[in-house]
Amino acid sequence: MYQLVETIKINNGTPENLELHERRVKKSLSELFGIRKGLDLIAILKVPYNFSVGIVKCRIVYDTEIRETTFQQYVIRPVNSLRLVEDSEIDYSYKYADRSSLDALFNKRGSCDDILIIKNGFVTDTYYANVVFKSAVGDWITPESCLLKGTRRTCLLEKNLIKEAVIRVSDLKNFTKARLINAMLDICDTDGISIDNVV
Repeated sequence: MYQLVETIKINNGTPENLELHERRVKKSLSELFGIRKGLDLIAILKVPYNFSVGIVKCRIVYDTEIRETTFQQYVIRPVNSLRLVEDSEIDYSYKYADRSSLDALFNKRGSCDDILIIKNGFVTDTYYANVVFKSAVGDWITPESCLLKGTRRTCLLEKNLIKEAVIRVSDLKNFTKARLINAMLDICDTDGISIDNVV
């Protein structure tokens, strides 16, 4: 049976984007297990007192029911370079606990900090995040061909703070910078990666 993961940012004791997390969990339960009812994440998320200050990562592992809930203090991992890695077969449309296919690609990063996965010539995601690119006019663009529709990506799209477009490898030269976004990383949380360091 598939196990899935939901990662939720806890900011000074308050969970972020719970509605979007619940929406994704409900969709995954319905499509993978035929379960129509979602999970009440508000009821599940009892933040321990020692994790009530600062930025905390909550990780929920589930299938037909919750299997594990863990909390840990979160520290941003610096990423200043991305290696282009091609895989035309990869599928990560659900947030699976088994990341072995992504692990294999990450191991090809060489001297770079992370990878940028290319599928059939189209830009998708990095190892652990969606990606946005800064255009010459200052817009932030995210690949339409992402592997996983992350909650942060969805939130930023719904607020019209980023735009979605088809991005091929050949289009990367038209951007100046890349930033990683995920449940734990908002668009302004890092300085970004120079497009010259996407190799």
